Amino acid sequence: MIKAMKTVFISMLTLTVLIGGDESRIGTSGGNQVLVPVGARGIAMSGSDRVFSSGLESVFWNPAGLARIENPSALATSMDLFNDIGVSYFGAASNFGDLGALGVTVKSIDMGDIPVTTVEDMDGVGGGTFRPTLSTMGLTYANAFSDRANFGVTAKVVYESIPRASASALAFDVGVQYTGFAGMDGLGLALSLNNIGTDMHYSGSGLTGSATGDNGITDFYNKEASYDKLPSTYNMSLSYSVAGAIVGMTFTSHNFSYDELNFGAEYTLMDMIYLRAGMTSPMLGENSNNDGETLFSMNFGAGLKYSLYGVNMVVDYTMRNQGDTFNSSNVLSLGLLF
Repeated sequence: MIKAMKTVFISMLTLTVLIGGDESRIGTSGGNQVLVPVGARGIAMSGSDRVFSSGLESVFWNPAGLARIENPSALATSMDLFNDIGVSYFGAASNFGDLGALGVTVKSIDMGDIPVTTVEDMDGVGGGTFRPTLSTMGLTYANAFSDRANFGVTAKVVYESIPRASASALAFDVGVQYTGFAGMDGLGLALSLNNIGTDMHYSGSGLTGSATGDNGITDFYNKEASYDKLPSTYNMSLSYSVAGAIVGMTFTSHNFSYDELNFGAEYTLMDMIYLRAGMTSPMLGENSNNDGETLFSMNFGAGLKYSLYGVNMVVDYTMRNQGDTFNSSNVLSLGLLF
């Protein structure tokens, strides 16, 4: 198992050459819904702790964390993003002993009703509306190499659609967690690769046009949409746990944006109350057009765990700061541990 663990670590480190921060490619990827985070705990800590994250919430940050569940569990998360855009996330998972843990998750983004615009009605005053579909459905498997090491992999389908056109892609997340790093019991290391998969490509009757030639004959043609790569990320995390507190730091490398450093902390009181905070700091080059500010800066959150009729319930809340551009985003999670 230890040999297999080393092989996985080396392979993931080698793959990092494929993902490097490139600010000049911002806005050129497809399926960016996969970057929208879920889970109040992880968002409160700005994704800084991918070592001790566990359960269904960890599936987004590091699928290896699913191996930590012991009993069947369920999770529901809701977040108001901005401009009436809502994000919902649902999941269920169970541990099958030596066979590992298996989980199913669904994330959907509600964009609301958007006015239909045409060449003749560019302002959309005709009264028609449409509602885009953006969803990600995933199947996660996780298991333990040993009492200190976990690994996990998620296969997911990314789907988007508008009237008469749609796009989809198959993507994978792979992650490992290791505690007792460098011989220190409270120190842990985690690596994860996210959104490695096929390209997004729109097709459908909405991309069909017509043209009339000089001879008066009208013919139809297809408008070929581009093939856009998914916004992949590589994440390396270090976390330290001591006396009920967890302090984490994660380096995130984007293939379609600048790299980031994420910092966060969590403090647990009486194994029942959780206090959390986190922030993101962009790593900008000398010629960067960014002024050093990020849309999501300092986050704060809290959680409460209690037992009701033999079922452990975890309620988490996070206020996600969105700077001066938008109002603060609210994230609420409800977890059930049977």
